Amino acid sequence: MRNFFIPCSVILLVVCSISLVRAQGSIYSFMGGLTYSNQEKTQYQNEPFLRFHAVASVESTSDISPNAMYFRLGYHVKGSSLKFGAYYDNSNVQHPAQTQSIEFHNLSGGVGWKQRRPLGSLWYSYGFGVRVDYNLFTDYSEIFEILKGAENNFTYGVDVNVAMEFPLSEFVSATIEFGVSPDLSQQLFVPPLDSGYNYGGAGGDIFLPETELKNLVYEIRAGFRFWRKVIYTD
Repeated sequence: MRNFFIPCSVILLVVCSISLVRAQGSIYSFMGGLTYSNQEKTQYQNEPFLRFHAVASVESTSDISPNAMYFRLGYHVKGSSLKFGAYYDNSNVQHPAQTQSIEFHNLSGGVGWKQRRPLGSLWYSYGFGVRVDYNLFTDYSEIFEILKGAENNFTYGVDVNVAMEFPLSEFVSATIEFGVSPDLSQQLFVPPLDSGYNYGGAGGDIFLPETELKNLVYEIRAGFRFWRKVIYTD
């Protein structure tokens, strides 16, 4: 997968650079919204994991082509939440039922292609890109603290986005965008571990299973787009 991802990313980066240089202008976007992230684990009951994200991007624009290339930079909180019943720690102190989570705070950079077309007085677009994430820091809830240090600093994946635009003026529009962003590399991998907690009674120890965590997130975001047009004069 890495052998496929790296050359595709280089090609997209080169094409994006050429497109932005030759474009008739550029569009700057600033958006934010909700992130839904969840990983399947058959041993536990999964809980919805909702967090926030923010994205800034620049893309090429042209009056003669609906195609554009973009650069995008974002801050995303990814991870998962699991629901546990009441349990005892290794000091035999009882903890009530609660939801525990792992939160990866990632800085994301991506390049990609999109197509933008009119829909009556509005505009819609769809696009595809490649992305590299850098883990700024990770928050582990109490029962997952044993996993600290197992996260990977760098991950990579792809983005698929669809959007609707609502023009406010010649140079400004509001936008709503939906995105799906699967990772192609592991954010975290650990072998089975004894958590040091138990449910009480014989055979009640809580073991964390082998954990291979790849982020798959669904995001809904809203924001504004600003046009910078290049006007040629004699």
